[in-house]
Amino acid sequence: MDHRMSSLSRRGLLAGAAALPGLALTAAPAPVAAETIDATIARTQAALRNAQGTKLVLLGTGGGPVPGQARHMTSHVMLHNGAAYVLDCGMGATRQFARTGIPFGAVRAIFITHHHPDHNIELGPFLVVGWVGGLRQTVRAYGPPPLTQMTQDLMSAYKATIGFWAEDFHRPPLAMIETHDLPEAGAVVEDDNVRVASVLVQHPPVKPAYGYRFDFPDRSIAFSGDTVPLDAVAQMAKGADILVHEAMDLPAIEASLRRLLSQGAPGNLENMMAHMHADHATSEEVGRVAQEAGVKTLVLSHLVPGTLEVSDAGWRTPAAKHFKGRIIVGRDLMVI
Repeated sequence: MDHRMSSLSRRGLLAGAAALPGLALTAAPAPVAAETIDATIARTQAALRNAQGTKLVLLGTGGGPVPGQARHMTSHVMLHNGAAYVLDCGMGATRQFARTGIPFGAVRAIFITHHHPDHNIELGPFLVVGWVGGLRQTVRAYGPPPLTQMTQDLMSAYKATIGFWAEDFHRPPLAMIETHDLPEAGAVVEDDNVRVASVLVQHPPVKPAYGYRFDFPDRSIAFSGDTVPLDAVAQMAKGADILVHEAMDLPAIEASLRRLLSQGAPGNLENMMAHMHADHATSEEVGRVAQEAGVKTLVLSHLVPGTLEVSDAGWRTPAAKHFKGRIIVGRDLMVI
């Protein structure tokens, strides 16, 4: 597969990355969703009530650290036998998790793919607000270094807040949780519900950045993380029931960037687009990865731009050129 790395300079990548937080602020207005948020929440909770087997919930399906988009930033939760496993904590993860109706006390572990804000910015709030809502001290976190140091710093920052709540409600304060830095890919953890492994992906200049595979007794779910199309992801996902893969729409991204630059924002279109080519995958490329992996279902998520201006067909059709299985275009709070 084309890794698209050799001709791109580090300077160009960093310049593009620095300008991306404003990526979709000037995007074309998204169409009004047909379903209200209350109806979506009710549907999600109904799908999880007395759920049999493993369920995947897409808490946030948008990519990039851009608040206010139609799609929340990236986060997922897997529920099996009453135990919840969270993958990534982009902005909105705590609220979206609460909307599922899954108790915070059900969370056993949190996994981080890489240290970009749309994947880790809400780790601290999830821990603290989750603790208020019943999150157990036994929760564990796994991810690339410096996850442990970052979590220690977060606990230090929230020490006074935690102390006030503990005193006011006469409950043990939240202390430093068990964390595991993952300096290299491989086996991560195994418990009575799931076996988890990671694979190294390409998302420069972030190193290491991981994709993950979760093998439950009844289904296997693989996540690409943020990456260009890679054989390594296809091999990790080999034979999985579900592959959740990031996807971008280059024409929509370029249109958004042109609008942004025309309004006087700093940056260079060529460098910005170079970043997207070097760090991400189009839905057509994702279709090739899914076909090579032989998965049953491909879920397109971490969609860039994170607006709704690209139709479901616009995301699905390019992937379907190569992947002949089931294709789902992710939406926030979707249960799979």
